[in-house]
Amino acid sequence: MGNSHSTRALSREEENRVKLRFEKVTGKDQPNLTPRKFNDLLGNPYVKGLFNYIDKDGDGSVSCKELCEGIESFRASNTPSSKLRVLYNYYDSDHDGMISQSEVADAMRVASGEDLSNSQLEKLVHSIMETFDVDKDGFLNFKEFCCLMRNAGLQYNL
Repeated sequence: MGNSHSTRALSREEENRVKLRFEKVTGKDQPNLTPRKFNDLLGNPYVKGLFNYIDKDGDGSVSCKELCEGIESFRASNTPSSKLRVLYNYYDSDHDGMISQSEVADAMRVASGEDLSNSQLEKLVHSIMETFDVDKDGFLNFKEFCCLMRNAGLQYNL
């Protein structure tokens, strides 16, 4: 499970702790986490996005291997650019390499604590896409996303 290419790979002890927690939530006879079980494991309002980020094969469940690899990828994010890449991949919930308008809407819904009406959310997403979708393809690529994050106050030199 450890990723030899990562400078922040899980130690054997950490991997064993993840495995024990994983088995406590899933039971020994279940090889994967469902979204509900994943929520039970983490208990976090960003669980859906995190689940999609970690579910690399997109099968709707998370294996213990995917969970360990997800933890390793977060740990390996030690430069501003790599942190933005993790955030970008987090928001790209369908793993197609682009952030769609609906993925922007999902992010804004979570960020606002669902305090925005549908009309307000639609206007916000339209404004974001109008301003930052420079190539006007209806998606945010990584460079456009970095501009959005820079405008939001994340001052990373890329």
